[in-house]
Amino acid sequence: MKGVKVSKWGNGQGIRLPMAVMRLLALNVGDELSMEIKDNKIVLSRKERRPMTLAERFASYDGSTTQEEFWNDEAIGKEVI
Repeated sequence: MKGVKVSKWGNGQGIRLPMAVMRLLALNVGDELSMEIKDNKIVLSRKERRPMTLAERFASYDGSTTQEEFWNDEAIGKEVI
């Protein structure tokens, strides 16, 4: 397989993954990888995507949390009650 080169990327460094590797591993831009060092080698693995919990979904929500009931018994159209 073709080698990759470490390049300057902003204030850090980075490598580019060839498109063949992206396709082979079904990776998309934005996917997270975990990295570990084994036997003096860098091993990258795709982090498994897990569904977000309800608490995680609303952790950054800053809207209103007030709840009200709305009920109107007036007929608006041709409802049959």
